Amino acid sequence: MTENKQMNVAIYLRVSTDEQIKGYGLTVQEEKLKAFIKSQEYVLDEKHIYREEGFSGTLPIEARPQLKLLFEDAKNKKFDVVLVYRIDRFFRKTRLLLEAIEQLDKQKIGFRSISEAFDTTNSAGRFMTTLLGGVAEMERDTIRERTMSGKLSAARAGKWTTGVPPYGYKVNPETKKLLLVENEASVVKQFYEWIVYERLSLGKVAERANNLGINSPKHTTIKKRKTHNFWYKRTIGRLLTNEIYTGTTYFRKYKRPFNNLTSLVSSELQRPKEDWVKIIVPPVISVDLFEKAKQQLLKNREMSSRNTKRQYLYTKIIYCGACGFKMFSGFQPARKERGGVGTKYYHGTHRKKDAVGTTKRCFKCPQYAESRLEPVWDCLKEILGDPQNVLRALEKYSFKGEDKESIKNRITQNERRLMLIAEKKSKLVQVYINSDLDEESYKKQLLEYKVEEESAKAEISKFSQQLLSKNDKLDRQKFLQGLFTKIKEKLKKIDYDDRRYIISLFLDKILLFPRSNYAEVIFKFPNSLIQNRKVEIEKQPEVLFLNIKTLSEHEIRSKMIKANPLMYKKTLAHENI
Repeated sequence: MTENKQMNVAIYLRVSTDEQIKGYGLTVQEEKLKAFIKSQEYVLDEKHIYREEGFSGTLPIEARPQLKLLFEDAKNKKFDVVLVYRIDRFFRKTRLLLEAIEQLDKQKIGFRSISEAFDTTNSAGRFMTTLLGGVAEMERDTIRERTMSGKLSAARAGKWTTGVPPYGYKVNPETKKLLLVENEASVVKQFYEWIVYERLSLGKVAERANNLGINSPKHTTIKKRKTHNFWYKRTIGRLLTNEIYTGTTYFRKYKRPFNNLTSLVSSELQRPKEDWVKIIVPPVISVDLFEKAKQQLLKNREMSSRNTKRQYLYTKIIYCGACGFKMFSGFQPARKERGGVGTKYYHGTHRKKDAVGTTKRCFKCPQYAESRLEPVWDCLKEILGDPQNVLRALEKYSFKGEDKESIKNRITQNERRLMLIAEKKSKLVQVYINSDLDEESYKKQLLEYKVEEESAKAEISKFSQQLLSKNDKLDRQKFLQGLFTKIKEKLKKIDYDDRRYIISLFLDKILLFPRSNYAEVIFKFPNSLIQNRKVEIEKQPEVLFLNIKTLSEHEIRSKMIKANPLMYKKTLAHENI
């Protein structure tokens, strides 16, 4: 007894959310532990009570803040014994339990459970610890099996079983199935369209969403968590890689943790198909739009400039026309005696003759200087400087079968629509000023009016195209021609980084034929420049194939010598230029 009087104790209390309901609350544990301490005449300091709420017993020490603090204090010998109400309050995994007790034993600190009597200082006590730890682990596994069985049954019935629903959906409290949240669903659809049709990066989508003031997702269960109404790239990435928006999702399809785009395209991160449980939900987008977004995200990832020392104009889009394999970029530093900035080039697949595998070295795609591909950029500049591309796009606004009166009526309807929206916005401001309408609801409603207003303006602009007179159309053509003349001038002075960005937007693939000095270039848009060039073209609605002659080594060398006659003075004497 005298020993016990001198012993300082620490108590550890833990409860998960589910266990709180079952009568294992922190208060209950604390009361029983304090009663036990009083009966044993231990000494307890209040600062050595470690309370852990909402943490699983399967987590290691590092993942539980209070338990981590307990072991730090144990190293500093601030107490002699650790008490818990039951072993499963400490750990629900036998391995973790034994490792923790071993750590305490090294510090010569005892461990006791007031519900299961044993002594960790002898072999019988350690055996009992192992046995009870195994029981706790088995109980945890049983709970997990029951939970998973219930979730599987619910998923087969089409119910939502995986926590907080994705942005754009909410759970019907009666049927437990997902319902659309219209305003959020329209935002999701807009994000997909920005990625697919404007080829924006995740960062650009986030930037635009924040600039437009679009409300970001709010946590639906933890009200105290603040999001500061800000969109992040990772949030948008999760939305754009969630196939649920196509109207079909699968329970237990992906291995945990879900790694966004990587999990979506890698079969290794997916479970066997027989484990998938199909769930049908209201669709937000088409399957086709989702697939296009996935391909664009993969393209964005491939074209990402992170971890690269140098930028190249045609990197990752240039291929050897002979073997079909991608060509890689390289850099040759300038010679010291000549100065200069060095040469960027592209080269083929280099493998030894005895290399293992089917990809052999291609001798038809040697090093090819980037400067020899200047005609590709020149061609793109001419295409971008052609106003006919825009004029043809404006003609698509034509509504066949509608007379002028019908079109005028449509314009009038949308003008009235704009007036009504303006009245609603005015009333909303008055309500916000004079009533208890909170700021969040005000901004949300104002954004809805803004979207509706933009839609009406777009409709008016679209229908107005049909009412232009011949003189108006001529004026429009003159304006566009003047505008594209300015664009042409700007394209002449554009820097390397902006040129690379434009190439990534409009060029899909380049097949290079070095020996023949030409490249087959696949553009991502149609153009009206064909009549001005003697080129071969394969007609497709959205893709243009051009065979463009590249510069030979002699032509490049001639240009360099003419531009730098002093630098190449010795070489010039031996060249017939």
